[in-house]
Amino acid sequence: MSQEPIFRDVVIIGSGLAGLTAAHTMRQQGIEPLVLERESDLGASWDRRHPQLTLNTHRSLSALPGLSYPAGTGAFPKRSAVIAHLQAFQDRHQFEIRHDAAVSSISRADGRFNVETTVGTILASAVIVATGRDAVPVVPQWKGLETFTGRVLHAADFGDARAYQGRSVLVVGGGNSGFDVLNHLSRIETGPVWLALRNSTSVLPKRMCGFAVHRLSPLMASLPTRFADRLIGWTQRVAFGDLTRHGFPPGRFDAATRLARNQIAIAVDDGAVAAVKRGRIAVVGGVTEFGGATVTLSDGTTLAPDIVIVAVGYVSALTSLLGSLGVVDETGRPHLRGGLGETAVPGLWLVGMQPSLTSYFQQAQREAKHAARSIARMQRA
Repeated sequence: MSQEPIFRDVVIIGSGLAGLTAAHTMRQQGIEPLVLERESDLGASWDRRHPQLTLNTHRSLSALPGLSYPAGTGAFPKRSAVIAHLQAFQDRHQFEIRHDAAVSSISRADGRFNVETTVGTILASAVIVATGRDAVPVVPQWKGLETFTGRVLHAADFGDARAYQGRSVLVVGGGNSGFDVLNHLSRIETGPVWLALRNSTSVLPKRMCGFAVHRLSPLMASLPTRFADRLIGWTQRVAFGDLTRHGFPPGRFDAATRLARNQIAIAVDDGAVAAVKRGRIAVVGGVTEFGGATVTLSDGTTLAPDIVIVAVGYVSALTSLLGSLGVVDETGRPHLRGGLGETAVPGLWLVGMQPSLTSYFQQAQREAKHAARSIARMQRA
């Protein structure tokens, strides 16, 4: 690529699920976008995830537009199946993707965007940011963390579950990533395993009586939020009983509300709760500090785990990309108009940044269609 700036009508940042969906919807509007991808290969971020990873969303609600998974794919596709799905979609559509093109910043002047990348400057009439919500793992700066003699890693670096055999493990956080780790640890002969929780958690079973619970998500999403809260809470209670009897903090049935307001995803159980009930995993209080070989909890007790897995979530990379445009707050969360990725900056859209009760795929398609139609109208004006 020449170092001289080039101009494109639409630039999409990210070639993951959301980025490819956005490229597809732009083409449906007669616009060929340029897709910028910082990685060398399609699906590289998925390939770095742990080998046991599967989607928590059913395959029928987790496919790219117009493409089904091959026969024999499990109800909850594995990491490898998702990567193959991405590649098959690109093979079919042949979008223009420029790999090894990391974007450092986006600014706007004279009615167009300046996209600064490692391969030069690109000027665009419209930009769709599709870099995902889970770009930067979060590790709290607990007191004494630097003195801890055990190993501390983020859930993003969980790796092969078999590596934890015989080790004592403290998992901090009971959200989606925390339960994903625990689901896999529950199948391994580890040493003691603890789950540290500050607050209550909302959790649904992956299956009930052989039925994939996620297939009900379109029904839940169609309900008013307060009714979805009750249905999710009822399902959790029927599936697991009273979890406070097993050390979980008491909470309200407000999972859908927290998802909409605070973007707190609902955890999915696939063996962890059963392991808690039979004493394989102990639920303990939140972490307050570290010191030498020990971790101190909120009730003053201490543990001495070999490994601490931090599963308190991620933040987006939006602050560094869009900080000059005033569309993100101090925590990196975007300011959006409505729930379909529109920002206050004309021509700037965010796709795949909002969670939903259905699936990342479904939400990204809704956002991408809205963005594509709006951009097409803007360019025809």
